[in-house]
Order: sequence, then C-alpha cells, then structure tokens
Amino acid sequence: MRLLHCSDFHGNRRWFDWLAQNAASYDLVCLAGDHLDLLEVRRLDPQIRMIKAVLQGIVTPLAICSGNHDSFSGPPAPPSLHQAAWLRELRRPGVWIDGDVFETGGQRFRCIGWNAPLPPASADEIWLYHAPPARSPAAAGLDDSDAGDELLGERCQAGAGPVMVLSGHQHDPRQWACRVGRTWCLNPGYSHRASVPNHIVIDTLARTAMRRIDDRDHAATHLA
Repeated sequence: MRLLHCSDFHGNRRWFDWLAQNAASYDLVCLAGDHLDLLEVRRLDPQIRMIKAVLQGIVTPLAICSGNHDSFSGPPAPPSLHQAAWLRELRRPGVWIDGDVFETGGQRFRCIGWNAPLPPASADEIWLYHAPPARSPAAAGLDDSDAGDELLGERCQAGAGPVMVLSGHQHDPRQWACRVGRTWCLNPGYSHRASVPNHIVIDTLARTAMRRIDDRDHAATHLA
C-alpha cells in the first residue's frame, strides 16, 4: 500500500490544489494537522470553505487529524474551531477524522486530534498525530527547540508506542525519519516558499519511506 503523508499546509491554496491533482496516485492520503493558518484569522472562513471543497472532491481515501491551528477547546475561538468542528464535517465513508480507528490494506490506523487524550498504543497501529514524540529528532528543531508531545515521547521511549507516527508541527526537524523504541516517527517538515508541500511517500509492503522536497526525491529510509 502506498501512503502519501503531508502536514502543515497552513491554508496554502497551491498546496491543496497540488494534493487534489496527485492524490489518485496513492492508496491512502494522510494529512497530519495544521490545515489552517491562524495567523490569517480574518480569512478563517474562506480557508475552511476552500479546504472542505478541495478535500470533498478527492476520491482517494483520506485520513486526517487536527493540529494546533485547527482546534481549540472553547472561547474565544469561533465555534467552528471548537474541537476542530469544521474538520468533523468532512467525515464520510473513506474519510477518517479525529477519533477514528480504521483498517485498510491490512493495516490499522488511528487519527488522534489535537489535545485529545492518547489511548494505549498497539504495536500494529499507524497513528496520525500532529506532534512528534518529545525528545526525538523528528520533534527537535535546527534551533534546538522541541515541538514534541511529552506523553507520546514517554510512551515511545518505553517501547510502548505504535509502530509508526505520522506527524508534523516541527517545521525544521533535525531528522525527518527516526526510530524511538519500536516506533518509527516521520515528519515531512515545512518549506514555506516551496511550490509544493514537503511530503513523504511510504510503501507499507516494501517498508520504505521517501521524503520529497520541491516534488523531487530528497532522502529515503528503510523502515526495518
């Protein structure tokens, strides 16, 4: 099964158009949060309308989790952002959102929303979760920042994480792919000026992952 893993589109229309044009090449598209750009707060409603229209037009199965730009727990955020309410409206057969657990191609997946409680991890699950494990190279930035999730980091370091976490959040990860305990952590990163989003192509049968930048192969790893 071929997976396309993207994150941190931040309302970039060109990147969503690229996704619509390329999604059919994959068996499952995984979008790991920060679909909106909250810095453009006056344009939230147009962003939401655009994103929903694009994603509703994609026939390839979609797995989507919310990020910190997509979800708030309450006021003063608008109702559409409360627990990523706008994102839940996209749920339909073949489209899985925050809280959903599903199986396709013989692989089990779980979509976990921003600030949602982390469930116990199964060794055979792939998680979509916006923040990478804390203290992992996928969460550490080139400026020594750490954008990781503490509980997920503890789980993975104890060997109790899922088989794979597809994340984003850290825009400049020290490593786009790393292993923590039994868990592979993948983060495509974010290139603001790129014409297409950074993305990772995963082959679950061959157990390979390829990071692509500017739509060109950049680095590969074997998910042994």
